[in-house]
Amino acid sequence: MLQKDTLYITDSVSCKYIVTDRYVSQKDTILSIDSLWNPKTLTHSTSQHPFKQQGNLNGGNDILSSLILAFFVLFVFFSREVINVFPAVLKSLFSLKNHSKLENKLALSNQRDMVTIIAALYFPVLITLMNSDYIVDKYHLLPINYLLISLGCVFLFWLLRKILYSILSWVTKDKTTFKLIENIGYNHLIISVIFSLPSILIRFIWPQTSDIIIINILVFSCLFVYLFYIVRGYQIIISHRYSHFFYILYLCSVELLPVVLLANFILSY
Repeated sequence: MLQKDTLYITDSVSCKYIVTDRYVSQKDTILSIDSLWNPKTLTHSTSQHPFKQQGNLNGGNDILSSLILAFFVLFVFFSREVINVFPAVLKSLFSLKNHSKLENKLALSNQRDMVTIIAALYFPVLITLMNSDYIVDKYHLLPINYLLISLGCVFLFWLLRKILYSILSWVTKDKTTFKLIENIGYNHLIISVIFSLPSILIRFIWPQTSDIIIINILVFSCLFVYLFYIVRGYQIIISHRYSHFFYILYLCSVELLPVVLLANFILSY
């Protein structure tokens, strides 16, 4: 007669099984493969990824959705400032004079500072929203945890640069130069947000585009804008009668050091 038998293949992550039919005679003394395991062991097996268990995932998704919704509410609330600032910072990309003009307009510079905060939140939210599956598979983190870690890294990066600018201003007794470089950095951060928009369009037009391609587009867009910022910093420092040697020290301590520390932290995971 035919008897159903089940073969279980398990590891620390998942459990798969194969149901087969085999012919068993009355004298057949071969035990069913089910008898090799205690029934309790089979009932505790799982087919879910350890970081995708339903309870944790649902709770994390609720918090993640709330944070992302709060970001978009903030974006809409300050949409007037965004509309005013975007054209101004784009004009300044190829002109140092336009950067200076923006700083001389108090109302516009205050609006720029507010848009900078939104721009700083934008990249962690965008990467988390568009690459949640990749984050789980690559880093074994729930998207909500990745978002919170990213926001913490952004804050620490800003705080470190703020401290370095303050030290330079105190050592050189020159607040104007380094305050201008810091504010121009805010302008370029906003510009990098604008340059990253093609990655969003690609995701909507070609949803099958891999996460790696989207991340690469974001990285190259930001690097392109960052190179412009490095050039602007050089122009400002040299025009304020500092030496090339001082610029090299500035570049290593203020620009490269925070980036290297952040990259080392990310790559360590």
